Amino acid sequence: MTLYAAAFWFFAIVVLIICLALFEYYKITIGNDKIFLVTGTLLGAIVPVIIYLFEYKWFSGYLILAVFLIFTDSLFRHNLPAPDRINQGLASVTTRIGAGVLGIIYIAFPISHLILIRDLEQGRFWLLFIVCIIAANDTFAYYVGKGFGKHKLSPGISPKKTVEGALGGLIGGGAVALIFRQIFLAYISLEEISLLAIFIGILGQFSDLFESLIKRSAGVKDSGSILPGHGGMLDRIDSLIFPSPFLYYYLIYFRL
Repeated sequence: MTLYAAAFWFFAIVVLIICLALFEYYKITIGNDKIFLVTGTLLGAIVPVIIYLFEYKWFSGYLILAVFLIFTDSLFRHNLPAPDRINQGLASVTTRIGAGVLGIIYIAFPISHLILIRDLEQGRFWLLFIVCIIAANDTFAYYVGKGFGKHKLSPGISPKKTVEGALGGLIGGGAVALIFRQIFLAYISLEEISLLAIFIGILGQFSDLFESLIKRSAGVKDSGSILPGHGGMLDRIDSLIFPSPFLYYYLIYFRL
C-alpha cells in the first residue's frame, strides 16, 4: 500500500503523480507544444523535491525562478502576430505565462503537501484519513445526486453536479470520519473529526469544480486517458488539491 511505503518511495510516487497531472494540465491549457510540455512538467516536478528536502522554505524563491523561466520561454519562442493583431498576440502570451505558473501553484505545490503530511506524527493515518474522506464524498455525492438530485450546483461548470449530491457527499464523508476515528484516531474528539471532514469535503468539492472549470474552458471531458474508464491522473487527484494544504497547516498549527 503506497501510504505505508518507505518515505523515499512515497516521495517518488508523489513526484510521478504530479508529473502526470501537470503534463495533462499543460496539454489542456497550452496545447501540443512539446518543449513546454516537457519543461513545464519538469519545473513542476522540482517542487516536491524541494518540499521533500527542505519542506516549503525554498518554495517562494524557486517560484520566482520558475516564473522567470516560463517568461523567458515565451520571450524567445513565441512569435507575435502582425501589428494589426498585436492585442490578440499579447493575450495569448499572457495566457501562456499564466497557465504555466498556475500549473506549479495549483497542482505541484498543493499535492506536495502529501509528503509533508506523511512526515508528521501519525502522518500515515492522516493521509489515509484524507483519502477516505475524499473517496466517501465523491461516492456519496454521485449516488445521492443520481437518485435525488434536482437543484444544479454549478450548471455552467459541471451540469451533472447537484446541491443534493454535494450535501450527500458531506454527510457521507462525515459518517466515514466517525468510523475512521473509532479505528485509528480515537484521541480526536467527535466534534473535531466531524468538522475536519466537513471542511475537507467542501474544499474537495471546490477543488473538483475548479478542475471542471479548466476542462470546460478548454472543451475537453477528461484531463487524459491514462486510466481507462477513469480519465486522466488530474481527474483522479483533483479533489485532493485544495484539502491537502488545509489538512497539513491545520495539523501543524492546531494539533501538533
